[in-house]
Amino acid sequence: MQAMDPLDALLQRGGQDLPLDTDDPASEVDLSRLSAKDRDAILARVTPDDSVPPDAFALSQNEIRREMIDRGIQPKGFYNDDAARLQDEFNREHAAEKESRMHQKLQLAAKAYLRETVHRRKMERDRELREEVAEIARDAHLEVWLALLRQRPDQLDALGAKGDSPPLLAAGQLLPLPTHAALRVTSIGARALCKALAFNHSLTSLTLSRNGLDDGAAKHVAALLRRPTSALRRLDLEGNALGPLAARELADALAENETLESLSLESNPLTDQEKDWTGVAALGQMLARNRGLRSLNLWRTRLGSEGGKLVAQGVAGDRNTMLLCLDVGNNRVAPQDAVRIDAQLARNRRTHDAVLAKQHAVRDAQRVAAQNEAERQDALRREREHAAWIEARKEERARERAEEDARRQRERQEEEDRQRQRAARRAAEFAARLELEKKKKKKGKGGGKKKKK
Repeated sequence: MQAMDPLDALLQRGGQDLPLDTDDPASEVDLSRLSAKDRDAILARVTPDDSVPPDAFALSQNEIRREMIDRGIQPKGFYNDDAARLQDEFNREHAAEKESRMHQKLQLAAKAYLRETVHRRKMERDRELREEVAEIARDAHLEVWLALLRQRPDQLDALGAKGDSPPLLAAGQLLPLPTHAALRVTSIGARALCKALAFNHSLTSLTLSRNGLDDGAAKHVAALLRRPTSALRRLDLEGNALGPLAARELADALAENETLESLSLESNPLTDQEKDWTGVAALGQMLARNRGLRSLNLWRTRLGSEGGKLVAQGVAGDRNTMLLCLDVGNNRVAPQDAVRIDAQLARNRRTHDAVLAKQHAVRDAQRVAAQNEAERQDALRREREHAAWIEARKEERARERAEEDARRQRERQEEEDRQRQRAARRAAEFAARLELEKKKKKKGKGGGKKKKK
């Protein structure tokens, strides 16, 4: 995926950490931190160095001798040998001086270019910001959407908001984060929208159709798609004014984007009335690399036979095995290219269906396995419950037997106590009767003696 221009990244951080101090003559520009485009622009400012080293063979013997001694080289005394040796030294010195001069030229050109570029881009940022502020102030609907998109999910979580509840406008009230947006905006409004979406991870579907958007707006849409955090899965840009430049920007962004699944560019002049196929060529190259798109709508985009061939080259021959739907209708595409595209899409759909069938089979097997496991666990649970019930019944019966034994023991003890009490009463009664009989006998004997007297 194409990286953000280093100068753009630096400007987004307020222009800090530039690769040089343009006001310090001793500072060095680190060209490796610049984009290839910036490096080429700097090199174009540097004039070539056509200087040549001095000719040692044009010097006299004494001049050669003096030059060699000045350089710490011992002359041999032979003109040709000494001249050749001195010429090697001249060549080395000239190469070093030329490299030094070129380095200085590069540094001067780089500093001038960076000063101008940073200033120009800052002015562009300021102008864009003023335009966006004015556009947002003019379009209340866009202002509401930007406020929605700039909310943080943690704020909604803190309030317990639900994403499927209807939005309610209220002062200071947080609204549910949207997942789909279909907006009527200008190119400036689209630019502001894309900047807000750079920090939004909830929106998955965006429709900006029939808004008259130009290539400048497409550049910001492409920048959004380049972000690795982009959550967009569906993007509709039908009926706008997107030309070859927009096609190149979008193709470059989608070359490695694996999130977007559906893109519609229907009714856009992608070839500038069949005069510029660079954008379509970039789309074809993108299709050979992209692994995320499932649907691409290029209906009535003035592809022509040349554009149809470029698209077919990007898809056919199993270069793209993920695309399932590619609409190139109403474009005067050559029949053979349309057949190649349809054949590849048919293979892709068969592969996709086979993968889906395999996934469904795996899910079905997982579901059956989960159901069997659930049944097994349920059977184990019932077995455990039955075993626990049996154990509980055993304990209950043991407790009942213990209680019955205790009751019988208690009854036997009570019966024995009653028997002992009864025996004690009988013994007491018997003793009392004996005592009474003894008393009666004694009394009877005493009465008989008195009568005889």
